[in-house]
Amino acid sequence: MSLARSHARKVKPTLQVKLTGSGNPVTPSPIMSKPLVDYLERNPRDPTREAQYSMVTTGTGETPSIRSVPETPGGTKVPDPLMNYTLRSEDMVTIKKLGEGSAGTVCKVKHVPTGFVMARKHVRCDPDPDFQRLLQRELRTLDQCHSPWIVTFYGAYMEDDELAICMEYCEGGSMEAVYRRVAEKGQTISENILGKIGEAVLNGLVYLHKMHHVIHRDLKPSNIVVTMEGRIKLCDFGVSGDLVNSLAETFVGTSYYMAPERIQGGKYPVQSDVWSLGLTMIEIAQMKNPFPKNLPAFDLLHYIVNQPVPSLPEDEPWSGDFRDFLSQCFIKDFLKRPTPEQIMEHPFIAESSVRTDEEVDMKSWIQNVWDFQSPTAQTPKVI
Repeated sequence: MSLARSHARKVKPTLQVKLTGSGNPVTPSPIMSKPLVDYLERNPRDPTREAQYSMVTTGTGETPSIRSVPETPGGTKVPDPLMNYTLRSEDMVTIKKLGEGSAGTVCKVKHVPTGFVMARKHVRCDPDPDFQRLLQRELRTLDQCHSPWIVTFYGAYMEDDELAICMEYCEGGSMEAVYRRVAEKGQTISENILGKIGEAVLNGLVYLHKMHHVIHRDLKPSNIVVTMEGRIKLCDFGVSGDLVNSLAETFVGTSYYMAPERIQGGKYPVQSDVWSLGLTMIEIAQMKNPFPKNLPAFDLLHYIVNQPVPSLPEDEPWSGDFRDFLSQCFIKDFLKRPTPEQIMEHPFIAESSVRTDEEVDMKSWIQNVWDFQSPTAQTPKVI
């Protein structure tokens, strides 16, 4: 039985939500603190969005869910198919595993009553109060995020002693999966495509920082996803960056993207995400990690702090703007490194931002990467 109720519900005149279910009493799990249980069961809503969108209609006279997406590029508004449902484990069918990290496992799942496909992240719960406070903060942030550069959050529920967080499924996969696929096909990723990736990531980072005072903390190719419409989005901020507190777990995988100030035990400023963006961009461009392979964790950390920063090979035809953009990301002194908002003004990003969808067709690019045939595409006649 579900302990927590979905955040995705029909819009109500007030923020009070009556829980419905099988009729059985909700029995708190001993691993979950009462504040976290209370938070999940209150099913909180963001009052600003509630007021802003409660009067919006779909054109059919029906009020759409709070999870409509008015900021979607092109201005389309997509009602939430889960708005009338409580998310429960018994209504979910796992389609396939998408990935596994230190924070938990991510799977592609289908909500059986609606047929809606989502990405579901299982987070292993710890009774430690600090962990639970971070988890509660993560859910609150997810619930309040409403941006075309951030994956949409649909709700959360308990499954045994794990929290299941249901998010938008981006069928184009992560940028890590994308560049590996491009490499397999013997192709390259153009600088115009890289510009659009960097532009979207920076928009997401600025949104998180300015609107929610959140630093991503775990930016890397596997945490940047793309839809088959070519929309680039950020995922896995908060839990992945904050809930892992042991030295060994922290340095597995993510250590490649750590800024020097983080390795040296200093504060984690917003500029640290810019360092991680630089490493992410150079990895996607080269379709491989720029650091030496198979270095032990502490040797890798020493290398990042003391060796020259990564750079693109001089014999490759990358523009001066892209090279300079990376050099700005890799300034080791974070006080001199630009913030996400500042580096958005760099010519590499500024020039990308004025290129239209016709000039840089991200949709066609990602569909070509995966040899995707649109269901609506007409089959050519054989003459």
